[in-house]
Amino acid sequence: MRRAVTLFLAGLVLVAGAGAGQAQAAGYRYWSFWERDGDAWAYATQGPSTTRPADGDVQVFRFSVSQDSADAPRPRGTADFAAICARTPAQDGHGHTTQPYINQR
Repeated sequence: MRRAVTLFLAGLVLVAGAGAGQAQAAGYRYWSFWERDGDAWAYATQGPSTTRPADGDVQVFRFSVSQDSADAPRPRGTADFAAICARTPAQDGHGHTTQPYINQR
């Protein structure tokens, strides 16, 4: 009986291991980070923890599935800082606090 249980468990391990293979993903899934550069979106060269936006800069996160930054989908829309923050009055000494977070999927 003990041998039968051992053989059964060994067979179970072999069957379970045979079904596990390497994942074949179409690309990496990640939040890409973009900056508005004039009239176009540019893939950010620095991450959000190191970049220091100037007043009026626009930065966007976009969820991507891509092989690398060269084929990452750009953010939708063409909104600039004035359009995004039109109803938010500027405040002296607050620098970038009027810059909203825009989540685009």
